[in-house]
Amino acid sequence: MKLDRSHTPWAIIIGTITLLCAALYFGAHSPTGRIPLLRIPLPEWLLDASSPRNTVGAKPLGLTFGILAFLIFLFASALGVRKKRRLWRIGSVQFWLKAHVWLTILTIPLVLFHCGFRLGGTHTSILFWLYAIVMVSGFFGLAMQHFLPHIMMERLPREWVYEQIPNVRAATFEAALAFTKQLDETIKAQPAAAGGGTATITAADASPKVILEFLRGDLMHFLADTRAKRTRLAERRTSDEVLKLLRVNVSDSYRPQIDEVKAWCDDHRMMAYQERLHHWLHGWLVIHVPISFVLLVWTVWHIFITFTYLN
Repeated sequence: MKLDRSHTPWAIIIGTITLLCAALYFGAHSPTGRIPLLRIPLPEWLLDASSPRNTVGAKPLGLTFGILAFLIFLFASALGVRKKRRLWRIGSVQFWLKAHVWLTILTIPLVLFHCGFRLGGTHTSILFWLYAIVMVSGFFGLAMQHFLPHIMMERLPREWVYEQIPNVRAATFEAALAFTKQLDETIKAQPAAAGGGTATITAADASPKVILEFLRGDLMHFLADTRAKRTRLAERRTSDEVLKLLRVNVSDSYRPQIDEVKAWCDDHRMMAYQERLHHWLHGWLVIHVPISFVLLVWTVWHIFITFTYLN
């Protein structure tokens, strides 16, 4: 999702709620029980401790912050369901995405105010670090979705449907293999066509052999590597120079095929680059989604332990 002006209302609303929560938190922890600067007194029920240990999270205000954060966790986890149910008339997917981003950002002050800026014991420390991993991976994914599409538009003059890249790559390899067999048959037929094994092979006749050596020595290894890292064809400038030199050293009849080989190399290189960008664009979900599930389960366990202890 790209952050643009449509996110401004969300930023204002979340910023306002954060300031309100901060005012309540620091007011509840002030000696006078009043909101700083405004000097507005807080109700007594917000100041009372509901636990003999008098922890911040056990106070009514701390519990309120914690419950709000948990409800946001539940809403955030429902995004995956909403994406699969696009016909549901419960807000657009874009609305859910924006709400997912900004409401989870709101959980940062809610969680900090709930725990009183302290990790506590082992149980709450694990919960906090699970939350930190989820948030960091989420911010990383948001940054990738904001910048990478622009980079892909600039650096990929041609783009393929991601799921079709293996099929396109396989078709290119098969075409190169067929070209290799064709050249091999041409070379075998040359002595007979020239009138015997002792016939002189002209410069034009040598073109198939030159191309075949290039195909077997560089191109086939390059096309077989999905990362497009093997051979000197991996770097575009070097590849262009090699193919330019090859084009000069073959007869005119083979030069259109050299141009086609160049197109294969360029496409293979760009497909590999697109795959790398795609992995950066979506790979963070491998961490974000399962850890989010663990966080949700651990939060439920935390609530169970908390209310069992409080009662």
